Amino acid sequence: MSIKKTWAAACLALLVTTPQAGAVDLRLRFSAAVEKLRYDNADMGITGWAEELKLRAETFSNLQFVSQSVGTLKLGYGFEGELLFAFSRRLGLGLSGGYSYGSLPEKDVSTTIIWDGVTFHHTKPAKVIAYPVLASGYLFFPIGSKLNVYLRAGAGFTYAKFIGREGLKKEEEKQFFYTIFETASARRPAYLGGLGLSYNFDAAFGFFAEAAVRSGKVSGFTGEDTLKRPGRLYSYEEYISDLDFWQVKIHVLPAAPGGGNFREVREASLDLGGYSVKLGLFLKF
Repeated sequence: MSIKKTWAAACLALLVTTPQAGAVDLRLRFSAAVEKLRYDNADMGITGWAEELKLRAETFSNLQFVSQSVGTLKLGYGFEGELLFAFSRRLGLGLSGGYSYGSLPEKDVSTTIIWDGVTFHHTKPAKVIAYPVLASGYLFFPIGSKLNVYLRAGAGFTYAKFIGREGLKKEEEKQFFYTIFETASARRPAYLGGLGLSYNFDAAFGFFAEAAVRSGKVSGFTGEDTLKRPGRLYSYEEYISDLDFWQVKIHVLPAAPGGGNFREVREASLDLGGYSVKLGLFLKF
């Protein structure tokens, strides 16, 4: 079923199943989540960048490799707000919007090299942001008057944004000068399934915890490169001839790179699916 049909069905269910005014239990839910990410450093071009710099410093005599620190992107963080219509103690329909991200900042992506006696710090921070919008069905299993176990199944779309930068600075400088700054975005279908536990403190306030798995592989990114030229986000390997090295890269380009120095050229994709654990509060109206 397409996302448009899913949303149409959700809206139809809301109209058809809503009881008389005042019979619907309306809840406003807010939550924060820790997410296990499926994309990693290699997907954002950081691994290839780090390998090329270190190899260059170790190859040429006028360069001296000092240090390299490349963090590992494993966890992301997210927030969600949801309007939940509970038609009975067992059935509910939710409409939600969220924000989640995974990032490696400057301090976690650093390579220091002495170039002809001058110390330079190199960095390549990257960030992926997702804005999921979902319609979710809920099936509640009451355990007493205040405690519920529930199942959640949702469908919608994810708007994703990729931000990539490359910069350097001298030892005495405080800020990096960025030679590359590029952004790209895309929108693709998203699906979610979850298992949760909710507890009512009183008639108007409660707490919930939820574990969820989601799918959301995003491709077709479009955006702008450093020179503000429109393009698409490509993943490819480029041959660095003076190092005899194939470097994996991901960049926004006006056209797909071609020729003998490029291979494995394709439009980049990021798997925004994964697992999450969230904690939240809800208000009942």
